[in-house]
Amino acid sequence: MNCEKFSEMHASCVTAMRAYFVQVEKTSTMLAECPAAPLSFRERFRLMSQGIAENDAHLAYLGARSLLFSAARLGYTASN
Repeated sequence: MNCEKFSEMHASCVTAMRAYFVQVEKTSTMLAECPAAPLSFRERFRLMSQGIAENDAHLAYLGARSLLFSAARLGYTASN
């Protein structure tokens, strides 16, 4: 892996992190708007769907970060 590929990998990780944060903010906003009364089925479904979207974004970020950590540990100037 060369420096250019490492930089692309880093940019991909940052993009995944930002996408994850967007989902976290959506979930947080939805939770802040919850009333004291139980949620309707539709509201529960929306919240559950958002939780899945947040978890998927988190997993994508963790995957990108893991690849970046591996590249950093192994060095990225070595040719393959």
